[in-house]
Amino acid sequence: MDERSERLGFALALGACLLLAVGAGWGRWRPAQVEVGVLRGEVTVHVEGRVAAPGRYLLPWGSRVDDLVALAGGLLEDADPTLVAWAAPLTDGASIVVPQRNDAAGDQRVDVNAASERLLVTLPGVGPVTAARIVAARPFHAVEDLLEVAGIGEVRLEALRPWITLGGGG
Repeated sequence: MDERSERLGFALALGACLLLAVGAGWGRWRPAQVEVGVLRGEVTVHVEGRVAAPGRYLLPWGSRVDDLVALAGGLLEDADPTLVAWAAPLTDGASIVVPQRNDAAGDQRVDVNAASERLLVTLPGVGPVTAARIVAARPFHAVEDLLEVAGIGEVRLEALRPWITLGGGG
């Protein structure tokens, strides 16, 4: 055998080994084929505020806010339908607040001693952190007690006054 034949034989043997190695390990090198599917079962959502039957409801996946409000018995007379995102899709664990209409007929204020954090964030200038602080600082005996809550100063308190009560008209 001459040197050229040896090299050719070596190259063929090396190629065969590479083909065997690639063939044996190919399943590990290529990405696994995974069937992706979307579970479309049900969603659990909560509704509170001005609906006939506030509470937790189980709805089919793909339901909208209007489906939830209908299941909760519809809006009360003093609800403000203009502040409801009727076509918004519901996601599992969502909480929807239907606010009260702000008109001259009756007291429309939020009781800061009883309202949930979700309802408190509907107040002007109150975000989730401030709402949690309000809940933690309860009870309030005077509206001015809110000044003790971090994030509420004189200016914010004055903006809140027309919107809040201490549960008996405080």
